[in-house]
Amino acid sequence: MTFGERAAAAVRNERGETVRAISNQYRSLFENAVEGIYRSTPSGRYLNANAALAHIYGYDSPKDLITSLTDIAQVLYVHPGDRDRFKQLLDRHQVVRNFEAQVYRKTGEIIWISENARVVRDATGTVICYEGTVQDITERKQAEDRLRLAATVYENVGEAIIVTDAQNQVSAINPAFSRMTGFTAEQAVGRTAVFIADELNDSATLADAWSCARRGESWQGELCARRANGELFPVQATLTGVTDGNGDVVSFVMVASDVTRRKMDEQSIRFHARHDALTRLANRRTVVEALKDAILQAERDESRLALLFLDVNRFKDVNDSLGHAAGDELLKQVARRLKGCVRASDLIGRLGGDEFVVALPAIADAKGAMACVEKVLYAFSDPFDLGEQQLYVSTSVGVALYPDHGTSAEALLSSADAAMYHAKANGTPFRFYDNDMNHQAAERVNLENDLRHAMADGQFRLFYQPKVDGITRRVVAAEALIRWTHPRRGPVSPALFIPVAEQAGLIGTIGEWTLMEACRQMRLWLDDGLDFGCVSVNLSPAQFLDATLKDKVERALRTFRLAPSMLELEITETMMAADVDRVIAILTDLSRMGVRLAIDDFGTGYSSLAYLKLFPVDVLKIDRAFVTGLPGNGKDAAIVSSIATLAENLDFEVIAEGVETTAQADSLLARGVTRMQGFLYSPAVPPDDFARLLVDGIAIGTPADGR
Repeated sequence: MTFGERAAAAVRNERGETVRAISNQYRSLFENAVEGIYRSTPSGRYLNANAALAHIYGYDSPKDLITSLTDIAQVLYVHPGDRDRFKQLLDRHQVVRNFEAQVYRKTGEIIWISENARVVRDATGTVICYEGTVQDITERKQAEDRLRLAATVYENVGEAIIVTDAQNQVSAINPAFSRMTGFTAEQAVGRTAVFIADELNDSATLADAWSCARRGESWQGELCARRANGELFPVQATLTGVTDGNGDVVSFVMVASDVTRRKMDEQSIRFHARHDALTRLANRRTVVEALKDAILQAERDESRLALLFLDVNRFKDVNDSLGHAAGDELLKQVARRLKGCVRASDLIGRLGGDEFVVALPAIADAKGAMACVEKVLYAFSDPFDLGEQQLYVSTSVGVALYPDHGTSAEALLSSADAAMYHAKANGTPFRFYDNDMNHQAAERVNLENDLRHAMADGQFRLFYQPKVDGITRRVVAAEALIRWTHPRRGPVSPALFIPVAEQAGLIGTIGEWTLMEACRQMRLWLDDGLDFGCVSVNLSPAQFLDATLKDKVERALRTFRLAPSMLELEITETMMAADVDRVIAILTDLSRMGVRLAIDDFGTGYSSLAYLKLFPVDVLKIDRAFVTGLPGNGKDAAIVSSIATLAENLDFEVIAEGVETTAQADSLLARGVTRMQGFLYSPAVPPDDFARLLVDGIAIGTPADGR
């Protein structure tokens, strides 16, 4: 071999060594690169892959990857269309940079990758393959998603967020902060935070909040905040210190919720737990607690205390006749008037129903209580305005004094209640407690118990008072009146037991018995040949408004085979003043049956004459209050004449009750009132005595007769 040949061979050997070295370096880079490296066919098969790519895709080796991934579009890409988009970019630009897509790992897990690739062509320009690199960017994408979510929450969360730097300069606020406070970003960012009203918050609370935040911790609590317009409001706040990599607090984040509504709801709950919802006065629980405190104070001060117990007279009639809405309005007006009768230190409460109490602490003697009683009675002297009705309502007041009439809240309430009941029973506006009232309260309870036995044992009887033609003295009707003879008490006045029956809820049962018994007696008289006009029965408000009244009347008439015209139902004027549409419906149903209808005590109630023409009634009964003053009282005479004229014009019959003297009878006759009832003719008598009156006729007596 010549020298030249040896030199050429040496050069070739050196070049070969260089190529091998470069090739080895490339292969080392290929096999050990952190990024995945590949070569693939345009049709979607891998020609080469490094270990990093196999690791990214979850395969054991590059060979495993190349063998398994024979269709990149369908097997690798979550969205196969991404492979087409990738190829289109390569065809158009020859290179692709940062192409992001979701792919499946061998386990089925979905990851995000970022791909850089180029097209490799041969000398003729034919595409040989694609080659490129792959990075797993799943963590970055997740971080971006978290950032986007955080940004979305920041923008759309309902809580206000304010970010400040270490010097309390506002860095950012979210829209909720602007909605809550009225501060815009331009007004807040870059300025010292003025959201928290430092001067109105507890200094210790603020110090604790900032101390926690400066330690990089979170503080939670309630603070007073300020809106842009200066309005103050409560917030539930969380203050957090944000630290850097060195653990130093570099900013603060406050998240706040407007708790104005919650605070109002809490106040409302506390208020309603201690106050009556209708009148907004103290309720029974609060009254008892306040009384206990007042008694303790009076004991320490050696002073006195008065308790007034009030009851609205005839409230049940108002409620039953005018409706619950009118009853509620009356109670609210009573509460307002009571507030005008007391000092700021006094307590007013509603115990329930129509019962009120007024506690007067630190009074010198009974005169202090009496002064308040007089104010209360004066407050009730004006009519109450109930919409279209103006109603005069009175009250009964019972007064108990500490320590004279009780040394505990319960004892004072019991004593004042007993005094009130005594005032009501005796028709007096007020009464101070005395020791005898304990016996009377016990007697009231016993009377209620006896009433229940009276119904079961058949102790009630009906007496009948004749209604008389004043000219012929002929009996034209009878009014059934209940009487009770107790086996031990003897005769018990209806004025005593009827109110107790109403309070005990027995009046409906008693009224139903009265209706059936009156019809039964009417049938007995008819069977004995005693045929006269009709028998009348008084209806209580509870009976009148009973939805089954019509059925009960029909059953009584059917049971005793009476024509409807033989029964007359007497209804007080107060009851007629209820919901007009309802009253008309009830009266119409009864009238269509043929039952006679009478308005009792006419002239003493508060019904509107405008409605009277709408009521299908047959009779107006002139109350005894207008008869008593005849013939001397000119106003009574004028009222009687007016009622008689009204009845005639409306085609009603008219009858006067409580006629006791011939002078009264003559005065009534002179004014066109011919039908009467009263002691002048006969008191209410047992059925047999009434039958004799029918047979023998009526003899004019004197007021003393039969009393």
